[in-house]
Amino acid sequence: AAAGLGGVIAEEFAKAGARLVLVDRQPATATEKLVAKAGGHATTIRCDLTREADVKAMGRKAAKLCNGKIDLLINNAGFNGKANLIKDMKLADWEHTLRVNLTGTMLVCREIVPHMIRRKAGRIVNVASNVARRGLPFRADYVCSKWALLGFTQTLALELVAHGIRVNAGCPGPVEGERIEQLVRMHAAAEGVDFKAMHKAWENVPMQRFIKPQEVARTIQFLCSDDSSAMTGQALNITGGFIMT
Repeated sequence: AAAGLGGVIAEEFAKAGARLVLVDRQPATATEKLVAKAGGHATTIRCDLTREADVKAMGRKAAKLCNGKIDLLINNAGFNGKANLIKDMKLADWEHTLRVNLTGTMLVCREIVPHMIRRKAGRIVNVASNVARRGLPFRADYVCSKWALLGFTQTLALELVAHGIRVNAGCPGPVEGERIEQLVRMHAAAEGVDFKAMHKAWENVPMQRFIKPQEVARTIQFLCSDDSSAMTGQALNITGGFIMT
């Protein structure tokens, strides 16, 4: 939640009146300022999702901050991985990406879900990716983590439906910002392609542009709202028309 899409999600929810607990390895000072400017309130908990003890402590702190009333959980943390073909994949790189993107999400849900079950209410949204719908060369670790996240979303949705808790996912395409510029540069270098040509290729979706972070945030808001009350176990594409399923 300290930067990028996480910061924008926090800002948009603050505008809607949510009280926020921000979770990140780094200080979320910039996001706290965005939330305050939007008229909201936020508290940051430092947490490394690859460390089980950190996540357990985060769950206890979050519950205390919210007096046990946690209405929404947005799992937005993710690691891009490195640009490597499968034949060159290092086991440590593979395991770290899955540890953050998949196992980290499981650990957070494991700690927060009991508080929702006690109240028989709650909404969970997992941020997946357009590559949860199709492969992407040089990114097998990231792709597999996001495909698995959709299976996790459906399974958790079935486990929690009797408790009045809905679980859904969003699948964004490339989102405007510093992160996507770094990703395009990484792929261009790995594939031996000019940066501008690679950038243009990634924008080559029916809408001919990257996705705005606010568009992702508002889709997540929809999945958290009563407007999506009949939806659980779903994954909405936010890809400018790149994925149509």
